[in-house]
Amino acid sequence: MKAQNFRALIEQLGDLSQVQRDALVDVLTANGSGDQAVALIETRFAAAPACGHCGEADFKPWGSASGLKRYMCRACERTFNALTGTPLAGLRLREKWLDYARSLVDGISLRKAAERTDIHLETSFRWRHRFLAVAKDKKANAVTGIVEADETFILKSAKGSRKLVGRAPRKRGGKAKKSGLSTDEHDAILIVRDRHGETTDAMLTDLSAETIGAHLKPVVAKDAVLVTDGNKAYEAFAATTGITQMALVASAGERTIGCYHIQNVNAYQSRFKCWMVRFKGVASKYLPSYLGWRRMIERDGEALTPRHCLAGAMG
Repeated sequence: MKAQNFRALIEQLGDLSQVQRDALVDVLTANGSGDQAVALIETRFAAAPACGHCGEADFKPWGSASGLKRYMCRACERTFNALTGTPLAGLRLREKWLDYARSLVDGISLRKAAERTDIHLETSFRWRHRFLAVAKDKKANAVTGIVEADETFILKSAKGSRKLVGRAPRKRGGKAKKSGLSTDEHDAILIVRDRHGETTDAMLTDLSAETIGAHLKPVVAKDAVLVTDGNKAYEAFAATTGITQMALVASAGERTIGCYHIQNVNAYQSRFKCWMVRFKGVASKYLPSYLGWRRMIERDGEALTPRHCLAGAMG
């Protein structure tokens, strides 16, 4: 930390509440992975202390349990701790959480994460989706300026399912029976990204103008320039909203119009698919978690550390 920033931090210490002061002391005196995880949890709570049940900030200390301080809410009269109401509530083995968060930073498979952290494979699976619960829903609220939109397709997967419906089991991977791309045998993912890196995505139930438009309308700014391929669904959306659209017709060899192209979103799709290869197949119902995970990696970059990942998992 630069000296100027450190001086500014010292000057702000007098503004800390008692809960925040206690949390800061815990962080500075923490020893070992377990203590560090607990200190981080308490510090995250101290930044915006509130009841995990009703959200009120009027509470009092109520002892401790399992290494975490407990509080009694004066509004709903229920006890809680810093994890109450978060995706991590109820999980055990906190001394291994930071090590497991490292596996998310490194982007390794469930089995490798379990071996590295010395936990059961089922525990690794449960932790992964708890740790990614917040990231799964953390998307750009708005995309502005030059906005690129395109769909990408992944063959549907029922990996791990014991009751397949509609088809016989197949070897991992495989090929679609029908030619072309459709939502019959593929998961269609709409990815929307602007030139500032703001990204959002959605699983599409179909490729109709109504479905695509429903996902675009809440996030695409009205003064944005929407750059897409020749899909008529985007044209219909632009016509109903008045948004300027630049449609690139790849079949005619037209891939750029001046400064307009979809190479930004296409490159993102390529990075996502290449990154997914290491997992050797992901069940379709879990794709939103992996999309959120990839957005987190792209968004946070070098700032994505185990501590950052653990703090983000609390919401």
